[in-house]
Amino acid sequence: MTTNQVIEEMTQTFTEYNGQTRQTSFTRQTGQVLVAFGILFKHVPPFNETIDENTGETLISIGRKLLSE
Repeated sequence: MTTNQVIEEMTQTFTEYNGQTRQTSFTRQTGQVLVAFGILFKHVPPFNETIDENTGETLISIGRKLLSE
């Protein structure tokens, strides 16, 4: 996966959930951080060689759930 694809995935995730007003700032920021770490662990070579891909996917999933609340 190229850098542009990773940035596009992050941008898409953040813009999908940007208009939510029910969530607190802390919840939104926590979700964004988890998604960012998940994408980092999944796609950046030093991390994806040592950290299981399921870990990245789990962080992304949790982060998206927090963003959607």
